[in-house]
Amino acid sequence: MEVQLKVGSDPLFAESLTKANMASYYQTRGITWDHNQFLNSWEDLDNYEVHLDQTRVGVLRFSYSGDTTFLRDFQLLPEFQGRGIGAECLDQVVKHALGCQSTKLVLRVFSENPAINLYGSKGFVKTSEVKGLVEMEIPLISNR
Repeated sequence: MEVQLKVGSDPLFAESLTKANMASYYQTRGITWDHNQFLNSWEDLDNYEVHLDQTRVGVLRFSYSGDTTFLRDFQLLPEFQGRGIGAECLDQVVKHALGCQSTKLVLRVFSENPAINLYGSKGFVKTSEVKGLVEMEIPLISNR
């Protein structure tokens, strides 16, 4: 299994996947999906597609501030979840952040999202929780 990140070129794929994966969380919180907001964020964020061998299986999106990389979106197609691909993706995410000279990687996740367990197993620690949105971070140490 070889997971690769490739520069994102298909915002409609990313939006469709994100909207589908986040639907239950948004419904629970009464959040309405905003197509225009997503498209605007596509321009503002650093977008990547996750490929497993030659198959596109997900999306990763980043923003940056100072020495911090923010994982803004991490989505895998449902049929590729629970197979270790997410863990491999997070290894790639750490490499990406280190390549950006970041010393910290931060993400936010809804409190009931089972991905919290994956993030914890990879060394992310909870730094705050506000209205069911958990912020987690991991310090990054370069081996250079």
